[in-house]
This record gives sequence, C-alpha cells and structure tokens, in this order.
Amino acid sequence: MKPDWKTHAIGRHLVDVPASAQLVESWDYDKDSLELLAPSDDKQFSELVSRREAQLKTPADKSAKPSFVERVALSNGSVTLFSWSLTEAEGIYMTDTFFRAGSRVIQYRKDAIPVANKEKATTFLKRCSEKWREIPKDQLPEGIGFVVSNTILADDFPNYESWRLLIKLEGKPDVTLEVSSFVGVAEEGLRQRAGGILARMLGMAAGLSQLRNHARPVGPIQADEILVAGTQNGKRGYGFKWEAPGKSYSLAEPNLNVSLEVRESAYATNRESFSSDDEALELWDTLVNSIRLRPRAV
Repeated sequence: MKPDWKTHAIGRHLVDVPASAQLVESWDYDKDSLELLAPSDDKQFSELVSRREAQLKTPADKSAKPSFVERVALSNGSVTLFSWSLTEAEGIYMTDTFFRAGSRVIQYRKDAIPVANKEKATTFLKRCSEKWREIPKDQLPEGIGFVVSNTILADDFPNYESWRLLIKLEGKPDVTLEVSSFVGVAEEGLRQRAGGILARMLGMAAGLSQLRNHARPVGPIQADEILVAGTQNGKRGYGFKWEAPGKSYSLAEPNLNVSLEVRESAYATNRESFSSDDEALELWDTLVNSIRLRPRAV
C-alpha cells in the first residue's frame, strides 16, 4: 500500500483510499437502511428511544389514531418499536429499531411487515441485536460480519445487503469517485451490456477516446473495466467503470462497482481534477487493485 493511503473496511470488504480523502458511507441490510447515530450512554439511549416512542404515540391530527403498537426489548439493551405503517389501515407494521454496539447506536427501520410476519420480524431483529459489536479504535475488524463504520454486525445471515462509499479527494472537487456493492442477482458482464452503447458514444462525441476495454480481474474477483476520456474546450473529462457481476445471492461474491467521473462543471480547467491521464490512471489502478474480501468475513 502507498504510504499516503490507508485501508478502509466497509461491508465485508477492504479497500485502500487516500488518507486525506473524505469518506461518505451508506449501508443497507436486508434491503433497509442503517444509520449510525452519535455515541450515547444508557441515559441518552433511553431518552432517544423515548422520544421516538412519544412521536409514534402522538396522532398526526385530531382525527387520526396513534400509530404506536408495541415496544419490544431485544438483546444487549437494544429496543424495537412496532407501529402501523398507515394508521387508517391496520394490517402492515413498520419497526424503528435502535441497536446498541458498545457506545454506538445503529438505527434501523423496516417497512411493510405484514401482521402475520410480526413474530418472524421480531426473531430477525433479536438475532441482529445479539451480534452487533463496536470495533476498537484504529483497528481493522476481524472475523465474520458486515462493517458499518466502527461497528460490525457479526453475522453471515443470507440477505440483500449493500453499501456505498463516496470518496471525496482532497484538492480535486471536480472528481466523483465511488465504490459500491450489493448482494442480489448477478448481471451480465459490464462489457456485454455496454458494448453497443460505448460504440455509439465513441462515434458521436468529438474527442472521446477509449483508454481501456478489457477483462480486469482483481485477485479472485472476476471483473471488467471500461475507461473513456475526452477533451472539450481544453478540459479533459473522464468516465471510468470497473464492475464485478459476482454470483447471485452471494455474500462472499457480491456485485462490486467502482466509478470515476470528471464531467462538465463550474471549473473551466483541470486544476481541480487531474493534470494528466497518467495521474488519473495511477489513482484508479491503486484503488481498484486494493479491493478484496476481508479475511473470514463470511
């Protein structure tokens, strides 16, 4: 790894990023979003849950009924609140769950739970509450689990999990760089899907050229990459894409994507992006080559 880079854990993978970059992360578990809240002690946690419960017990207007149904205690002090998705149609639940992982709190909301599935949903949430852990500061996580910032859900439960990592490069506000992953149905390879579209783009856009279009495996990860660049009004633009279709419904081999773009913007020159194709390619290759499944994550 380059000396000015660091290794970052997200989901079940590791990726190296510039140490000076700002990282913006998002995560979904079983198709629903996870939100990492500020650290809290027992009193602050209790107040947090009580505020949400009070909101659910307060009707939206005088004619409406409260949506709150039940408060359920989970493991390790975690709590879930059942409420009606629509108070006028009491047949579908939603849950607001507050998981505890050491000093951290993870909020998790699930919608559209049929009444008949309430026990199943509760069992799932209890299982999750037993497996959240806080990751010690400045340590990479070890063992089975899905990493959410400095916490880990230490489980290999088959589900539609996903994550997104936006990397904001210092001194390069014109560059959009993103890495993402999702578990689901594997698609056709990138080059199979993009072949015709890419040919039309290259034929229509003046100054647009293809830098790469080939298979690009990274270790055991089978993937493709397509890189195009073009110059317009003296400014160099880029559209880079690397994609591993993965295997259907596989936690160990999900769909993985990396994209880098420099498009039209308020900046008239490349001072806020890359000084040359070589600079863009060096950063791209360093990042893509670093992507790997975290040891024993599944």
